Amino acid sequence: MKFNGLNLARRLSMIYNLRYPSISISSIAAPTLLMASTTAALQKILQTPSRLIGLVLLVVFFIEVGIMLALPILLPDNLSSQTYALVDAVALTIVCAPVLWLIIIGPLRQIAIDEQARTETVINFAGDGIITIDPKGMILSMNRAAISLFQYQAPQIIGHQITEILPGFIIQPTSANETRQMEGIRQDQSPFPVALSLAETPPDHQPNYVAIVRDLTEAQRLENERTNAAREREAMRSQQMKTLAEIATGVAHEIRNPLTSIKMLIQADRQRLEKQGMPSEDLELVEQEIRRMERSVSSLLDYARPSQPVRKVVSLRQVLDRTRTLLEGRARAARIRLNLVDTNDLLDVVADPEQLQQLFLNLILNAFDAMPDGGEIRIELTQQENDALIRIIDEGSGIAPDILDRLFTPFVTNKKQGIGLGLGISRRIAEAHKGTLTGFNVEQGACFELRLPLTADQVQTKDETCPNC
Repeated sequence: MKFNGLNLARRLSMIYNLRYPSISISSIAAPTLLMASTTAALQKILQTPSRLIGLVLLVVFFIEVGIMLALPILLPDNLSSQTYALVDAVALTIVCAPVLWLIIIGPLRQIAIDEQARTETVINFAGDGIITIDPKGMILSMNRAAISLFQYQAPQIIGHQITEILPGFIIQPTSANETRQMEGIRQDQSPFPVALSLAETPPDHQPNYVAIVRDLTEAQRLENERTNAAREREAMRSQQMKTLAEIATGVAHEIRNPLTSIKMLIQADRQRLEKQGMPSEDLELVEQEIRRMERSVSSLLDYARPSQPVRKVVSLRQVLDRTRTLLEGRARAARIRLNLVDTNDLLDVVADPEQLQQLFLNLILNAFDAMPDGGEIRIELTQQENDALIRIIDEGSGIAPDILDRLFTPFVTNKKQGIGLGLGISRRIAEAHKGTLTGFNVEQGACFELRLPLTADQVQTKDETCPNC
């Protein structure tokens, strides 16, 4: 009975890889198939050292059995026992070496080479700089991104202290998703901001460290641009307010008084025509348009010259109930349900109740305009930490994407008859009460979120009743 390396490897592959069907090698190159099969089997066998030792012993056992069966046939009978043992040892060595290489050592070597190549590829093509450091802070290696980031050639910096390029570096590993911001120094001594993550990679004797360095120059530039843009928008808003105040003062004297006189004359003519039994629909339409003009002028004046709030302790639930009562008739006519949901807590704020009511009216009336076919407007009143949170959610078409970023800018509106000042007035009221007002789209419709600070008594009471909240 004779065994060769190919047959033995094929059988061992079938033994240790039973989940895979046997494959005919008639049309496949034997070395390629053999290497793939043994590699797959070894990846499972290498999970524990005992399996690998067992495989080596099994291979040696079968080779020794084969040699023992073959030697009596191949050798003359008159050899001494010492010579026979020497030939057996030489044959075992000659046969075992290539078989073990073919079945175990070669695949293991290939696995190690592939893993090393994969690791080197990932490190070299990573976008962030990767630096390995010994416990004394000496640089052991750098990938391409790190060399490009610090503008050194590898021989110039490897073996030097990492503090030469990261002066604030300390050997203290960071936790997952944690970074430390510090200053990096390029070869030309120019500083730049970086974010550093440090992990420990312990070898057999002493730990080494891997530092991942990310350049924050571009991120800081974008942040500065956003900050400058916000400042420019605020400066533009202030300029708009100033210009608006000047315009509104002239409008108040030049338009409001004539409009009032015209409206009074129209009302008198309507009453006279109605007493005579003559139609007055045209005059009624003119009067409605005059009222709309008066509302526009009033909004302009309110935005340009806001009144100072008269603050006192106010129950938000009472203000919302009063606002809902004022709008119930119009809501029924528009087939809209006003659903007020709260936590049954009496949330109090220090505010001007009239201005808060104006704010709620503006937001809810906007929701009415967004729902011409009716639906539900959900008003949520909750407490979040030390703030009262009011959300007004409609089921309309949502905020148009082209005005979403300019929602509270004066004269920005998608209404045909709107002038785009209601939301600006609402935000100014919120800011005057040290609160915030934001608007965004939800899954169906839009949501406006008003956050107001609670009274000091309520915050103190919450801290006493729930110290861990």
